[in-house]
Amino acid sequence: MSKPKNRPKPGRFCWNELATTNVAAATKFYSGLLGWKTHAFGKGMDYTQFKKGRDMVGGMLKCPKPGIPAHWVPYAIVDNVDATAKKSARLKGKVLVAPFDIPDVGRIAVLRDPQGAVIGIIKPG
Repeated sequence: MSKPKNRPKPGRFCWNELATTNVAAATKFYSGLLGWKTHAFGKGMDYTQFKKGRDMVGGMLKCPKPGIPAHWVPYAIVDNVDATAKKSARLKGKVLVAPFDIPDVGRIAVLRDPQGAVIGIIKPG
């Protein structure tokens, strides 16, 4: 499979993900606000993708832990997720979600910078 020529390069944002407390309400809101359509991702996964026409524009999942408010996480491409997560810790950041693989997507992790902002990192598969 050839790589798309317009695929973002390391250091660039490539995906946005909504963690929400109410998937149905978020679907209704973003579909009405931005005209996004939704479709389930993968078999047996509780994950929804947002589409605008043919383009995937983001994803959505239910907040993984009770008490966490709804929030967006932007993802930036990196060359090595594990090394970047370790580097974040050396720079006084925190690894919120340790690196792991998502089949047919790539390897991801979620980090928090020293000021509290959250960013996802990904090496596409």
